[in-house]
Amino acid sequence: MFSVNTNAGAFAALQNLNGTSRSLETTQSRVNTGLKVASARDDAALYSIAQNMRGDVAGFRAVNNSLSRAQSELDVAIAGAEAISDLLIEMKEKAVAAKDDGLDDASRTSLNNDYLQLLEQITSISENASFNGRNLLTGDTLTAITDSTGTASGAITSSGNTLTTSSLGVADTSIGPAGGSYTYSSIATSITGFSFKAYLQGNNFPEPFTDIFNEIFEAEGWISPGQDVVTDLIDAGVAPEAVSSDLLAWFNTGDTGWTIQNPIDIGTIAETGEYAIQGGNVLAAGPDGGDASGAVTAIEAAISSVNDVLSNLGSTSNRLGIQQQFAGKLSDSLEVGIGNLVDADLAKESANLQAFQTKQQLGLQALSIANQGPQSVLALFR
Repeated sequence: MFSVNTNAGAFAALQNLNGTSRSLETTQSRVNTGLKVASARDDAALYSIAQNMRGDVAGFRAVNNSLSRAQSELDVAIAGAEAISDLLIEMKEKAVAAKDDGLDDASRTSLNNDYLQLLEQITSISENASFNGRNLLTGDTLTAITDSTGTASGAITSSGNTLTTSSLGVADTSIGPAGGSYTYSSIATSITGFSFKAYLQGNNFPEPFTDIFNEIFEAEGWISPGQDVVTDLIDAGVAPEAVSSDLLAWFNTGDTGWTIQNPIDIGTIAETGEYAIQGGNVLAAGPDGGDASGAVTAIEAAISSVNDVLSNLGSTSNRLGIQQQFAGKLSDSLEVGIGNLVDADLAKESANLQAFQTKQQLGLQALSIANQGPQSVLALFR
């Protein structure tokens, strides 16, 4: 049927041409973006999955930043701990030298001056070994997240790495000439897990000073002759007031070579499962004079503590490195997975582009031919 109102051939050619144009537009978009799924309109399901995976990749970028920051904190702390370890070795050398009985007081004083400078340097290093406002050598805790959700339970942490002179037990040590006067410090809170002899030993008092206490306790019948440790004043039936009075009287005789500046107030001794001294004044941590033997003992213990800290820091650093490597591989795997879902095959799209461009040109010619069809009706009226 010939009709000038309806050109079915042109309609069919136009529909085919439009379909080719849409396919060509899709192919051009894939070539331009490199993605076969660039938006939810392309494939809602794949786009949603890819977005979730992109969120995980972003989380692992944050993990990598956290691990890198923690690694820097550890590097600074390890450098500080190693420097402190070297200083302690130097201090031990000087303390051992000060034990030589052949040294005069001037030589001991000279050694002690160097010793105290090294002690100050430990303080300087521990206080300045900070990164980004955190100092692992003065009590701060290292924390690094390890998963893309930032879960605290999976974080890498490290604590207990304090390396101050106080925590190392060398703050009050001295290797200068021996002195004869002891000072006092007030105890405002309880000291638990307490034995009198252990308190003296823990505070680096020289052995002759401890012997004086034992002599007093033996003279008063508080311990048996030759007994070496006073562990239980309560069970021995010793009244705290008696301890204070007798110790003060003993020191005031002047026979010991030490002087007492203030009365010794032991305070109240109470049995609460462990012994405690509450309130009052007790002998302070160290004498005015030096104690080279006590310093050597304290330094050896400090070196051991620093070695433990270095071991802990080194192990944590290795763990961070392993975790950072794993996080990088996992992030790369996710990136590859996203690519498998949404990336376009550009070789295939290149071939499609050529084909659709050719089809578009042919479609235009077909539409042109179809549009010329109604003109043939004019021949019927000539």
